Amino acid sequence: MEGWLLPGRNPFGLYFYTEKVDAFAKIFAAEILEKNGPEDKPWGMYEFNVSDPDETLVRVGWPSQLRSTR
Repeated sequence: MEGWLLPGRNPFGLYFYTEKVDAFAKIFAAEILEKNGPEDKPWGMYEFNVSDPDETLVRVGWPSQLRSTR
């Protein structure tokens, strides 16, 4: 519906689970919202955040405890 989405107030979000967090961080390096890129968060996820053109928050992450140490 026209006009329902207000700039800066998008109520939607998306979580993309992938083991390849670092690879996606390289692809989206210029769009990452955090200064340090992906990191282990207190809630147990290794993740980073980006925003799509409609300002939908997109988190890309994987459980910290499942990350390989390669």
